[in-house]
Amino acid sequence: MAIVILGLLMLRHLTQYDIRNVLQQKISPFFSASLGSIQAALKKLENDGFVTFQEVIENGRRKKLYSLNSSGREHFMEWMLSSVTPSRFEQDVTTRLFFLGFMPPAERLAIIRAVVAQLEISVQEFSTASVEAKQKEIPEDVVTVVTYQLKTLDLGLYYHQCMLAWFEKFAMELEAELGGELT
Repeated sequence: MAIVILGLLMLRHLTQYDIRNVLQQKISPFFSASLGSIQAALKKLENDGFVTFQEVIENGRRKKLYSLNSSGREHFMEWMLSSVTPSRFEQDVTTRLFFLGFMPPAERLAIIRAVVAQLEISVQEFSTASVEAKQKEIPEDVVTVVTYQLKTLDLGLYYHQCMLAWFEKFAMELEAELGGELT
């Protein structure tokens, strides 16, 4: 949540209500948050020295208008270039993709290549697990249950293969753009 808020603050100053609205309108397919979780993240970002706020009066109401400072910008950029956390892969990758435009072209490509490398590992792990699981003998009394459990493994493999194909294509697009900038 905190990284998404930092990314949004890279664009402009926002109140917590503005942040919630942007999350609902632009990012909701992969990220949602309550006002309480937004408040908690903003408080943590403030305590960590990444954001500041200014109290403003708008339509007779006091509001905190949050801004990103240089430490927050640096933290955000470092996160964009850091390794993707395997347990948060989908959310981290989608967040990086959403904010990729803040990065210089060469770093965009490096980020996407790292995603491709991680997806290649995931596809291999799913493939290996699938082969191993299908070689095991299944007791007759659990065949139906295991059949559907194996389907979840198949779905995971398919999902990661599709993501890998998409990100490989995207990497080629970025390579072509970068090649055009070099000439």
